[in-house]
Parts: sequence; structure tokens; C-alpha cells
Amino acid sequence: MKIAVSLKRHSLPVFALPLALLPVFCSCTNPNLAINIQDHALMQAYRSYIHRDYMGALREIHIAESVGELSYWRQADASLLMGRCLEGMGHRLEAASQYEYVIKTYPDTQYAACASGRLEELRNQPQIPNRP
Repeated sequence: MKIAVSLKRHSLPVFALPLALLPVFCSCTNPNLAINIQDHALMQAYRSYIHRDYMGALREIHIAESVGELSYWRQADASLLMGRCLEGMGHRLEAASQYEYVIKTYPDTQYAACASGRLEELRNQPQIPNRP
């Protein structure tokens, strides 16, 4: 009963607790299962992004990252999507910072090229400073 009160107070759905514990079990027992969960979470993140549910997309990215370390390409993809979500939420400075991170961390990739384009577009709008 105390758990139910705690969940109600924080307005978490009942299934959130098992999902929160899932990374602990998956990353320790079966790396292939962890990769499948990461793939599923990233697909869900893109679905949420397409439906303009940016917070939902960020939650799914967090799930993918919490299951275990993402591969180079999955992390680049997730980082770019995170920037797009921040931009969609109106957090333009944070989005610009995320795009700069993608460009610095994943140079010479399609993700860096896309981030560079988004960053340039943000900088052409007012209130985004040009950083050296």
C-alpha cells in the first residue's frame, strides 16, 4: 500500500516501477536483450518526436541510455534526436549546445552534418550567440 501512495504522489504510472528496474536486469544478464531494448526505445523516441511528444522522446532516449552503453552510432543518433527535441520544446540554447556536442563528438558523420545544419539555422534566428 505504501508503494501505491508513493506512486500516486509522484504521479507515475504503475508500470513505471518495473520499467525502472528493467535496465538493472537486462544489462547484467543478456547483452543482446539490452540492445533490443535500446533499439525499441530509440524507435519509440522517434515515434514520440514525430508526434511532437518531445518529453516522451527524451524519456525513451533516457531508457535506451540507462539499459547499457549505446554503440557509437546509436549514441550519435540519440544525441542528435535529443537536440531536435530540445529545439522542438523551445529550448534553443540547450539545443544549440547539444548540436555543438554532436559536431564535436561525431565529426565526419551524417549526424554531425545534420547537427551543423540545424545549428546554422538556429544561429540565423535571433537570440542564439555565435560561439568560436
